Amino acid sequence: MLMALRLAAMVDRLNRAVAQIVRWGLLANALLITGNALGRKFFSVASPSAFDLQWQFFAAVVLLMAAYTFQRDEHVRIDILSNHLGERGLAWLDLLGICFVLLPVCAALVWVSWPQFLISLLSGESRASRESTSDIPAWIIKGFIPVGFLLLGLQGVAEAIRCVACLRGVLSRPVHRRTLIEGS
Repeated sequence: MLMALRLAAMVDRLNRAVAQIVRWGLLANALLITGNALGRKFFSVASPSAFDLQWQFFAAVVLLMAAYTFQRDEHVRIDILSNHLGERGLAWLDLLGICFVLLPVCAALVWVSWPQFLISLLSGESRASRESTSDIPAWIIKGFIPVGFLLLGLQGVAEAIRCVACLRGVLSRPVHRRTLIEGS
């Protein structure tokens, strides 16, 4: 169990590191949006690539930060159930949700999106060959999909390990995990 908890801690560090890098994407996106707005307003200049980059930055942030959101217990919960459960009940609820919903969905989305990413990468597909006149490579945004769901799935495994540790009495699992994360 100790080895599994070390693995969970490694996944936490990975997702925290990714989050530290990706959060700069929000700043970059804000600067890009501002530049686009000012360019259109004052210089009547619009770039399809810049418009594409706006939503790609945002999509990348959402996809790559989902695992960190889950780690910090900031995800959506069914409060009608979780507020009435104790530590062990919440551990069971989380474990069942992770095993029967989160991990299968993440596995399916990685499985489905990975080939699309590879096809796009190998063919040199750009957004111009799709619904936009932008020449940004399509594989970039398509690559964020399997990576984001892989990171989320790994975080799910880490949380499942913690649930099992709680159920075995090895580790306490507070209802709000932020206290556990910030305390470590």
